[in-house]
Amino acid sequence: MAYLLDTGTLSEVLRSVPSRSLVRRLTTVPARDRWTSVITVSQILIAARKTRNPKVMQDVIRLVASVKVAAFDMIAAQSFAKFRATVALDGDTDDVMIAAIAVTNDFTLVTRRPADFARFPHLRVEDWIA
Repeated sequence: MAYLLDTGTLSEVLRSVPSRSLVRRLTTVPARDRWTSVITVSQILIAARKTRNPKVMQDVIRLVASVKVAAFDMIAAQSFAKFRATVALDGDTDDVMIAAIAVTNDFTLVTRRPADFARFPHLRVEDWIA
């Protein structure tokens, strides 16, 4: 099974003391099944740039290089439009895009905020930090 790590989950890895349960779970998932989205990459890069700390930027780049990155392509755009028009009229745009990427690629979304993604049909969600 392939997993899509959202921004909160992926950024947890960057903490000086990341969640033990997250680290434990990540070690059980083969590298080929560890994914993030291009949306998450952009969010983490923005946060790193705001720190103006070169070490933080290097850590982010190393982290992003250690996972596969799923694109927001035409199929994801179609799912995004369906979600936006039906179940997520007022949802955060980035979250809706991440959900669309997860559903179209048959990923299980790993997030610290499972309740925020409960409205999306056919989206499997897990919290590895709780």
